Amino acid sequence: MNQIDDVRNRTDIVELITSLGVGLRRTGRSYVGFCPFHPNTRTPAFTVYPDTQSFYCFGCHASGTAFDFVMRQQGLDFRGALELLAARAGVTLAPRSDSERQEDARRARLLELNALAARVFNHVLLSTRRGEAGRAYVEQRQVGPEMVEAFQLGYAPDEWHFLLEYLTEKKGYAPDEVEAAGLAVRHESGRLYDRFRGRLIFPIRNAKGETVGFGGRIISNGQPKYLNSPETLVYKKGELLYGLDLAREAIRTEDRTIVVEGYFDVISAHQHGFRNVVAPLGTALTRSHIALLKRLSHNVALALDADAAGQRATLKGLDALRESAEAGGRMVATAQGIVRLESDVALRIIRMPEGRDPDEVIRADPDLWRRLVAEAVPVIEFYLSAYTAGLDLTRPEEQRLALDRLLPLVAELDATQQRVYLSRLEQVIGVRAELILDLLRGDPARRRPVLRDGKGWPRHGEGRPAPPPLPDEAPHPAEAGAAPVAPPHPALDARRATEAYLLALALYHPGVDAAVEASLEAGLARHPTLRDLFGGRLEDLLEEPLHRELWRHFTTLPPVWRPATPEQVRAWAEGQDEPFRETALRLIAVAERRPQTLRYRHEAEACARKLREAQIAARISQFKERAHALEDAEEFERLARLQAEMALYRATVQRPRRSSTFPDARDTLGQE
Repeated sequence: MNQIDDVRNRTDIVELITSLGVGLRRTGRSYVGFCPFHPNTRTPAFTVYPDTQSFYCFGCHASGTAFDFVMRQQGLDFRGALELLAARAGVTLAPRSDSERQEDARRARLLELNALAARVFNHVLLSTRRGEAGRAYVEQRQVGPEMVEAFQLGYAPDEWHFLLEYLTEKKGYAPDEVEAAGLAVRHESGRLYDRFRGRLIFPIRNAKGETVGFGGRIISNGQPKYLNSPETLVYKKGELLYGLDLAREAIRTEDRTIVVEGYFDVISAHQHGFRNVVAPLGTALTRSHIALLKRLSHNVALALDADAAGQRATLKGLDALRESAEAGGRMVATAQGIVRLESDVALRIIRMPEGRDPDEVIRADPDLWRRLVAEAVPVIEFYLSAYTAGLDLTRPEEQRLALDRLLPLVAELDATQQRVYLSRLEQVIGVRAELILDLLRGDPARRRPVLRDGKGWPRHGEGRPAPPPLPDEAPHPAEAGAAPVAPPHPALDARRATEAYLLALALYHPGVDAAVEASLEAGLARHPTLRDLFGGRLEDLLEEPLHRELWRHFTTLPPVWRPATPEQVRAWAEGQDEPFRETALRLIAVAERRPQTLRYRHEAEACARKLREAQIAARISQFKERAHALEDAEEFERLARLQAEMALYRATVQRPRRSSTFPDARDTLGQE
């Protein structure tokens, strides 16, 4: 038994969830309560299943194991959740390697330095003559003392060596450490000087509340207006959101994150009681940001400035999400008609008044801000507005330009939603829907997602093309259901073995994820109301938290760095931290031992069918048990309809589909 299994087996999920503040009451074989991840006050929708040590919410579809619950509620990654649960269960985790311990020590040293620097800057702002300019600016921006304390705002005196001398001469830190923390800059002469001078300081904290870097706003004349810490061992701007540590509970309670552009936008929102607001750090919203937010809520609203630059920033952020991973940002429509990014979040756009940013709106008229948030529009509506702005749509050439911009986006939707938005295009652009449909079907290039230039416009002619111990021999899909000798939970162990083999194939063989997702998509196309419930990506089949985190690590690599050969995959696995390294290497070893390599896509699709069938069966069972305990007739009827739809979906999944996506993998070996 490995450590992850040991922690899992020693953790009682009912006791864990109860201890973390969720009230549960027993009903039959399960426990129910109000969901901690979305507003849920009428009918308890959150259910915990002791027999499978899992949870599921019938309202927001949050689900998983004890690891998933801790990751989502506490905002931790898998390693953090493992360490927390291990400490709680009395399990001592394996010691880290020498290199890992050295890196941990360097990271701890940088965090210590940053925390001290934040205290120094804050003291200067609040209590010294040097901080007078900073105090005047804070008062001018109408930031109250409680927000200064909550965000630990500070001030860096306009002096070259103020912080450097304090940290090295009074606190004993080496100059190289101060430089490594990004607090000092080395001149070409070799001498160090303070990075932040004459600036109001915004400490930047990670989701745990640790200070990892700083932002500085110039007080007097000078450039740049805003200056952030450089990338360090602990500061990765594409993975951090300003204010997330303070916004986490509000995001979970309100089941929505609002993303704004700047530090003061966040601070003003929090000061006026809008605590679910965060901001990226001078970069477009990334998939790493989305990974952080998904643990708290799948609903995100972007509120960037209404000027041309703000609109370009919004477009850039949306396109970055859609293009940051192959096939990872395709737009789909939910059963409620909200367009979202597949397997990520439901995105809406808050339309700001011309010439006003969130900070100004919130300070002047909080009720207007509430109304703007309530009236946020789906992504497609924003694109319709942005890509037709400034065009004279009575002129055929400008109608065609609008279609050039918008058709690649509509092409990403399924057939039903395409019909809806073709009608909208007809209304907005003035071209008949039948003609637009002909253009959409007649030009294959329009069915490809589109890359854009630095201003957010399309570039012509371009498109973007803790597991259980694994068995010595990976199970063939036909054998994966066979229970190992005397397992504690035979069905669970069979599923884990099948899941592990699918992940092994996906890591080792490029294209397996696309084949699996095409297969899943074919089934969901006939049952679109179940898309939100089950999802159409490979990661939606993975129920082991470590498997999901490992796959996420792999798929968020930039395409140019993505391993493409067995040697590169093994090198990537060797470079991972534990527990990912050991798991990845064992999975790769499984894929390497399989003989008929030309059939890997066929086997992967068979694994996917088996896993999806198990998911459907589990959901039907949960829905039946839930229905028996309901007194709400309307909710009972809704669950009954979903059960019937799931039964039809299971029948669809059980019929293997001969795909034309990869004919080489089907035909090379002939018939089975």
